Amino acid sequence: MILKNKFIPVYFLVIILLVSYHCAQPGRLTGGIKDIIPPILNTAESTPNLQTNFKKQTIELVFDEFLEIKKANTEVIISPPLTYNLKTRVKNKSVLVEFDEKETLRPDATYTINFGEAIQDFTEGNKVKDLTFVFSTGDFIDSLSVTGKVTDAITGKSVENAIVMLYDVMEDSVVNQALPFYFGRTDERGDFKINNVKSDTFKVVALLEKFTNYKFDNSGESIGFLEDPIIISDTTKNKIAISLFQEEGKNRVVKIDSSQYGKLKIIFSNDPKSAILDYDVNDVDVYRENISDTLFVWHNTGVTNEWPLVVALDSLRDTILVKGVERDSFLKKNKLSLARKNTPPVIKINPLKSLPIAFSSPLENFDTSKIQLYSDSLVTPLPIQVSIDSLDQKNLSIKYPWADTSYYFRILPSGVTALTGLVYTDTFVKRYEPSARDVFGDLTLNIRGIQPETNYLLELLFKNDNLVESFSVANDTLVIKKVNALPIGVYSLRVTKDRNNNGRRDSGNYYRKEQPEQQRVTTLEELRAGWEVDTGIDLEKLFTEPEKPASTKKVEEENGNKNERGERGRGRE
Repeated sequence: MILKNKFIPVYFLVIILLVSYHCAQPGRLTGGIKDIIPPILNTAESTPNLQTNFKKQTIELVFDEFLEIKKANTEVIISPPLTYNLKTRVKNKSVLVEFDEKETLRPDATYTINFGEAIQDFTEGNKVKDLTFVFSTGDFIDSLSVTGKVTDAITGKSVENAIVMLYDVMEDSVVNQALPFYFGRTDERGDFKINNVKSDTFKVVALLEKFTNYKFDNSGESIGFLEDPIIISDTTKNKIAISLFQEEGKNRVVKIDSSQYGKLKIIFSNDPKSAILDYDVNDVDVYRENISDTLFVWHNTGVTNEWPLVVALDSLRDTILVKGVERDSFLKKNKLSLARKNTPPVIKINPLKSLPIAFSSPLENFDTSKIQLYSDSLVTPLPIQVSIDSLDQKNLSIKYPWADTSYYFRILPSGVTALTGLVYTDTFVKRYEPSARDVFGDLTLNIRGIQPETNYLLELLFKNDNLVESFSVANDTLVIKKVNALPIGVYSLRVTKDRNNNGRRDSGNYYRKEQPEQQRVTTLEELRAGWEVDTGIDLEKLFTEPEKPASTKKVEEENGNKNERGERGRGRE
């Protein structure tokens, strides 16, 4: 027992030492109320900020809790940039910033160390934001500032966490070769302010990066820029506006398929809508069809050898050798077919529209004696107008003043021939019934605010952005556009400032100094059955005010009431 009692104090001493050791070590705590407060800087114990006549020294920033630093190489930025990287490390509750011993600071220069989101507490990772350390090697601190706003070129909405960068080097390549002289980040409203800027001339570029390195070196990044440098001085006031966009990149041919006679399929890396085709083949008709990133070129050439097709698109000029396919053999083995083979027994049609019959290939001609329409009470064919749809050559358009009765439509063998020479050899019979007129709605757009020398492309969209109709307006004070007999539902209007009048929105390009074509989308009043919606669209306001859904008030026409925007809906009499 005496030997045992001698060891009791030793046991207690070991336990006390272990407890003390663990209490002294920082660790991630679990349980209790979650810490959401970032570390707080103790300015009294830290190296003084805003020093003048600064001499190279270790900067110590003391906080109220244990810390860690993440992504210091990309988050901690000093401007003007140094020849050698800063060394940033953590010591307990302090952040130490050390200059390389070979570094020489510029004379009479104001330096700003921006820590980004590198500093965070050890337990919960709460980040210290907007922390800067400013010092001057001269007698004063530069006090000028640059302010502005960053928005999205398509939506017009504010962009948060975009980086706005100032360069004192004017070469375009500086954006992917060097760090900025100054930079700032946008807040949730898209606003930014860069302080402690010297009086000078700067190139201005904004980035929204996936991986922050302050360089424009990733195709997925959004960029915005000012075309001309800005001059910062005591007497100038600035409020910079920058629109962010993603470059489309150089378009290229990804894949070519010419295995089927009369149908050339070309897949591009981007939309090929503006592609120009050039070919030197006699007696050939060509029809082009653009679907997303694919261009279909339908043709009826009798050439059996390879023949060249030149595709010109932006800076791309590519010669495609189209594989020759024996035409006669193809026509013997194939026939023209309908686009949809499985349809309901009775198809409802719009009473104010032509009846479309869709085929699998673009059409060349038809035989009216083999295309017939009958009503329930007649055995004689009705006098119809037959044509190939000018907007979609795959559609046969049947025009007739539809009444409230059933119709039987018939196409006899050899009634329709495709561009490629394929013939429809089946007999097509289908029953159609016009829907009641009052299940549709009418839409009238009163378009104002058309700016001089500006061409606008307007696209009326239905569910899932399906294009209903498109048209352009320019050089006018008021354009009234009526679209009748539309399916009921919610429509939107997509408006593009079509600078080059090519019928589509073009993105910008930093190196070519091309700003993006701006685009806005506004939601229209819901179209109800039997109603006419009369809507006013002010294009100037659409592009200068934040994007928001249109809010209109529907009233009865006989009451003569209108809402404040001059938009109305009314029941059709």
